Amino acid sequence: MADILKVDICVVGAGSGGLSVAAGASQMGASVVLIEKHLMGGDCLNTGCVPSKALLAAGHAAEAVRHAPGFGVSSSEPVIDAAAVYGHVRATIDGIAPTDSVERFEGLGVKVIEAAGAFTGPKEVTAGGTTIR
Repeated sequence: MADILKVDICVVGAGSGGLSVAAGASQMGASVVLIEKHLMGGDCLNTGCVPSKALLAAGHAAEAVRHAPGFGVSSSEPVIDAAAVYGHVRATIDGIAPTDSVERFEGLGVKVIEAAGAFTGPKEVTAGGTTIR
């Protein structure tokens, strides 16, 4: 038999929107469960917004070097080290990840279930062997 958990708010997905709702509701005193089947932070942190902006920053840096002579600064053509660029991307993600972590959200009083969720009734979700109502 599955555990039954009764909460004020059940959030499915720990992307930007889900994390904002879970943190805000918990800080306002609601009992909250957050269900995430993959990575905390969702696409924005792990494959979308954050990594793309880190790649853009590297591109802007290379472009600035190309235009440096126009400002009286001498330099050679930039050399792109792909491994270092991807290291920068990974470091950027890793720097933000603790803010979106299970540990942080549990510290805020949010119950985090790391499993796929499925609606099993009009006011019921099941995830990781737990039924949430």
